[in-house]
This record gives sequence, C-alpha cells and structure tokens, in this order.
Amino acid sequence: MPHPQIAIAASWSRALRQATSSLGGEITPKDVTDLRDALTSLVWAEGCPRAASFFSDAQAPRYRRQLIAAASDRSYTILLIAWPPGYVTPLHDHADLWGIELVLDGALQVDEFFSDGDAQQPELQPHRSLMLGSGDAAVFIDPAYVHRCRNLSAHQPALSLHVYGGELDRYQSFVEVSDNLYRIAQQQAVLDAVSI
Repeated sequence: MPHPQIAIAASWSRALRQATSSLGGEITPKDVTDLRDALTSLVWAEGCPRAASFFSDAQAPRYRRQLIAAASDRSYTILLIAWPPGYVTPLHDHADLWGIELVLDGALQVDEFFSDGDAQQPELQPHRSLMLGSGDAAVFIDPAYVHRCRNLSAHQPALSLHVYGGELDRYQSFVEVSDNLYRIAQQQAVLDAVSI
C-alpha cells in the first residue's frame, strides 16, 4: 500500500506561491535570506501542513520527500520532507545548490560541516549544530556545505519545507573512514510523490 500524498490547503499553497514568486534567475545571498524570512510566516498561516498528515496509521512511518513546486527552467524546486521519529540522514551535500530548510512541525537538529573539496577523501570541518523548531530555518549557500539532519523526537514525526536553487536529483553522502576523513558515495535523490 503506497503512502498517502499529503494534501496541501489551497490558501497555504497560494501563500507559498506568493512568497516564492521572485525565484528564478540569479539569486544573491541576501535574496536567500529574504526568502527565508518570507517563508517563516507560512508556518503560522492557515492550512500549513502538519507532520501527522504525511503518515498513514496502517504503515510504519518512513522518511518521505514530496515535490510541491518546480520552475519550468529548473532554477528552483520546493519539497516537503516528512521525518519519522528519531530519523537521521547521512552526512550529505546539496550538489552545489543553495537551499533553505524550514521546520513546519516538530523539531530537527542540523549538524553543519564544510568540506575541503577533496574528491577522493574529503576532510569535513564541523561548523555548528542548530536546534530548529517550528518556524526556524537553516540556510546554505556555500558549495562546500555538508550537513546531517535528525528528528529530535523519539515519538513524534516532523515536517519541513525545503527550497533548493535548482533540481536536487543527485547528491553526495559522506561516510567517515577515520578522524574527520570521509569516503564519498554518489546518491540519487528519490521523490515519494509529486503534487504540482
């Protein structure tokens, strides 16, 4: 039985389209910060999706990515990501894309690193750990940015909105082989549902 596609309220969808209407073309770091600020208000807007609506009572919860908007020129994509209780991603990059990760429901921990760019065995330098609750966002612009995300609750799912400066269909994950040295694995990003 497939997982249900999340229903997105028309009023919230309109507010999201309005907040992202300036996307496309060349984006500056200030544009990304301004977009994050505009998106933050959506968390408290009528019809904002909630984590529980992403999971069926009949199935074990699993990590899910649902595309909700994309530019025809592939200059941006917008996803909802559902996080089962306690779920942790591997360390990963974003294929040189800028991005915003906004928590809509629940709480996520984001551990941030920067890679030295070595294609064979990169060294990752820890940057910081962010604790993000509803309305909080992580922003990344630097191509050397790598992070790991964790749903902080052992019992409740979480839901986040992700905006990427392009199509995130591939990325690299990082597996530690020794102190701060990692092996890179090429990954394909998989979508669970499309609602555009």
